[in-house]
Amino acid sequence: MKKLINWFKSSKSDFVLFVIFLVLINLLSFSFYKRIDLTKSKSYSLSKASKELVNNLEQPLSVYSFFDSNLPEAYNAIAQYVEDLLTEYEGAAKKNFNVYKMNTSKPQNAKLADDFGLMQVQIQEVKSKEVGFKQGYMGIAITYGDSVEIINPISSTDGFEYLLSSKISKIISTSDTLAGLPKNDHIELKLYFSDILKNWGISGADEIEKNTRSAYKAVNKRASGRIDFTIENNVSDSVLLDAEKYGLQMVRIQNDDGSITTAVLGLVLIHNDDFYSLPVQIENMLFSYAISGIDDLENSITEGLQSLLSNVTYVGYITGHDELALKDDSNSGGMTSAVNFSNLVSEKYQFVEMDLSEEDIPAGMNCIVINGPKSEFLDKELYKIDQFILRGGNVVFFVDGMLENQMAMYYGGESFEKNESNIIKLLEAYGIKIQNDIVFDKNCYTAKNQNYGMLNYYWAPNLQKDQLSQSSVITKNLGYVLMLQNSSIDASAAIEDKNINLSVLAKTSEDSWTASENLYLNPLTMSVPDNKDELHSSVLAVLAEGKFNSYFESAPEFDEPGEASGNSEVNNKLQTSKHIAKSIANGKLFVTGSSQITTGQVIDEAGNTPVAMLLLNVIDYMNGNQDLCIMRTKGLSANVLTIKSKAAANFWQYFCEFGILVLIFVCWLIVWRIRVNRRKQINKKYNPNDARLIK
Repeated sequence: MKKLINWFKSSKSDFVLFVIFLVLINLLSFSFYKRIDLTKSKSYSLSKASKELVNNLEQPLSVYSFFDSNLPEAYNAIAQYVEDLLTEYEGAAKKNFNVYKMNTSKPQNAKLADDFGLMQVQIQEVKSKEVGFKQGYMGIAITYGDSVEIINPISSTDGFEYLLSSKISKIISTSDTLAGLPKNDHIELKLYFSDILKNWGISGADEIEKNTRSAYKAVNKRASGRIDFTIENNVSDSVLLDAEKYGLQMVRIQNDDGSITTAVLGLVLIHNDDFYSLPVQIENMLFSYAISGIDDLENSITEGLQSLLSNVTYVGYITGHDELALKDDSNSGGMTSAVNFSNLVSEKYQFVEMDLSEEDIPAGMNCIVINGPKSEFLDKELYKIDQFILRGGNVVFFVDGMLENQMAMYYGGESFEKNESNIIKLLEAYGIKIQNDIVFDKNCYTAKNQNYGMLNYYWAPNLQKDQLSQSSVITKNLGYVLMLQNSSIDASAAIEDKNINLSVLAKTSEDSWTASENLYLNPLTMSVPDNKDELHSSVLAVLAEGKFNSYFESAPEFDEPGEASGNSEVNNKLQTSKHIAKSIANGKLFVTGSSQITTGQVIDEAGNTPVAMLLLNVIDYMNGNQDLCIMRTKGLSANVLTIKSKAAANFWQYFCEFGILVLIFVCWLIVWRIRVNRRKQINKKYNPNDARLIK
């Protein structure tokens, strides 16, 4: 024992003790560790909303990760990112959250992936200067009770946390809502398919009932048998009323005798007074007709069920002044309507069309949208909007300063006129003025034309990161945003108001200009002004938060009988008024001078364009879901090369490829020569007569 103590005291034990210390530190690090995310957008850290979501789990939730082990390097990085983020979720949950990394090389795991509904994806692989393709799994499955949700394929890390947290939130909400339904309360899945459609050789007509029944059985099993399935093959007055109510497709068929028969096609989930119509319809293909939406019915029904039962936030969508429609009835693919915007928002919110001339803004509604009004508002409509804002309501304004002259367009021309809608005057009362002009920018969307080469669409400014607010969660992580046909905004009055906090969210470059007369949007006839004094940056979007003064000095007189001035009640000597002259609670206004940015011209159906991200962030922010803004745009703030000169672009390309290596070599050469000279100086001073030195 004495020898052991002496050995510990001696220097001989130092190395052994050091090794033991390292082993103990490593063992402790498995249980106690801290990760530091140094990325600007915190791409590898969980948002507060995600942490709270998994930390409050009341039942076990499992995530199965299916990634092939021999994926190409680029895809391995995605797999590693997903694995790291799932570890963050697991650490935040503490309990009831389990992650299983499945080795898909084992047949039983590959079968499990197939059972979950994951499909192998085709991956391009480069080996020995040859390009090949392979099949592999790249997805995850989430289970909660009897419910299953999948994300497949995962081909990018952008927005993955938002997607995963949304899926987790939906599966929990749906499962808990189903479990909480009364015993005899069921959801109805109803297929409308008129028998006459079977006789017209429509592709998919013979399989639609079989496919729907098969998908229903799979979903109903996970829904604990709470779904009833019915088929309506006949056409009756009640069926036609249902088609109008649920927005189902009605098909007009001309019979041999010239008479017209109407058929109905659609698939809808119904629960009490709520319903969700699934995207099943007949489409005109190249040489025939086919029923679309029946290939992946199981997932469609699952997503529809989640949307039907989830806690949806309602957002008012003001109508009655020629605003952009939420449905596309012009067969333009959404290019002239806000249908894509509406569909993207519907994942978490539901637009409710409101005519303020006949109804009030509900007390429980926090946000309304005014999108592209072209005509006058009644005083009572403006008053309802004004009082809504002063009570702490939030309003999203897409208001064009210039409107296309519809008569000129009818005759094949194009011209613009000032938007005279008094909604612009309402905004002026809050210190925000939409100018009657259109903003053009040298840094804009460009496209190659087969006949004319590269064309500049100056009315579609391409805003880079330094033109987007880096202090607002709405725009912070966006790398760029493509705007369209904007009018400029003067918010100087709001900036001077101490009760309002105004943020400029988007502005053009210094190479932009405005015009309000002789507007003709043709890239062949437009050019950058020669006079540099005409070039200046313009504000395109602002966010105003705080307390506002009323547009009305007093409540307006209403013409309707029985409706008193300012909602006042007069009874002999007693008079009361509900008019609010100044905000009693902080409100939020998002204002931009373009409704065109909500159309399919710049918003794709999947919502992957930067302007779609911007608008979704706006809706989230106005409804108090700021955390979702950061979550959605993680990893999108990449630095974009803004150099327009081809020579300069080539220079920076070659510099990045070879220049850094040359700089390293030059630095090494300089350091080497300094060290050689330093060695010579030392030898010269302290050992000048050393014969080993070469003179």
